[in-house]
Amino acid sequence: MHKYFLIPVIIFFIIICLLVIYSQYFYVDWKYDFIPESFDPKTERYKEKILPEICDDDAEIKIIKQTNDFIEKRVWKDQAEITNVPSIHAIYFLPCDGEDREFDVNGSINSSIKSINVWFLNKTKNQIINFDKSVDDTTDVTFIRVNKTLKWFIKFNTNENSNKDTGSKIEKIILSNQNLFNNFENKKFIIFFEGREKRISLLNKACGRSRHNGKIAIFYTNGINKKIKSCTKDNLNNSITRTFGESEQTILHEILHTLGVPFECGKNTNFEKTMHVLDNKDDIMNNVSGSLYLDYNNDDYYKHNITNCPDLFNSKFLETIKK
Repeated sequence: MHKYFLIPVIIFFIIICLLVIYSQYFYVDWKYDFIPESFDPKTERYKEKILPEICDDDAEIKIIKQTNDFIEKRVWKDQAEITNVPSIHAIYFLPCDGEDREFDVNGSINSSIKSINVWFLNKTKNQIINFDKSVDDTTDVTFIRVNKTLKWFIKFNTNENSNKDTGSKIEKIILSNQNLFNNFENKKFIIFFEGREKRISLLNKACGRSRHNGKIAIFYTNGINKKIKSCTKDNLNNSITRTFGESEQTILHEILHTLGVPFECGKNTNFEKTMHVLDNKDDIMNNVSGSLYLDYNNDDYYKHNITNCPDLFNSKFLETIKK
């Protein structure tokens, strides 16, 4: 057989093998990209999706309350302040057709927030992040549902329309409803959105979004892995072990972006290429949200001793723990 025939055949065979390996071991959720959202992977049956009557993608944006949303311990507005220090307020945010998994009241959000501060204290030795709390010392989580469908939220990705992508729409809704929150000027927000953003590319795996030194950080609780309805492999942490998993890494990463981290004056940053640190992939502020370091070598954003450069250590959103 002629070698010029064998070469393309061998290359084709290698490509097929690589695709099979990728689909079996790296991107196991591929099959869910080719079936309708009406397919339930748990029951392996199709079910008709009936939109609630209150959904209206053409009407003015409104915060709504569906009958099933009224459950014990749920709160619709920011609760009374325990302290007026700057803090991060949590919001459980749903589109009108979003499944309510009760992350605000079943301990999932609270557990993840606590695991984040356990990790943060372990790295800093004496500091934690100020999260807005209720009188019972649990995370104060506001529930919000709007009259827009998930389809409305994911109409554009960031490249198609950076002003009308999922994150921008969520941000505008929060900023236009300041009346729901106390001490708004002294707060930043972490949004747990029961949805996702439209992919920029097949390999894109963005499970969070935020603006550098902005007001809003977003964690997408749904999306990439449709079988378990999660963007990260582990979903939200609702375990008493308070594991610092992929979800918590993403949440903390996005929150720190809103605090201005990393800083352009850091030694291992290049804002022309990325808003992340470049020296170690295990740094929480690397583009893959590592889990081992809070500023590897302390030369970018935490206790870095760089003259005339901001330091996360001095952030008003951090609390120093007295031993």
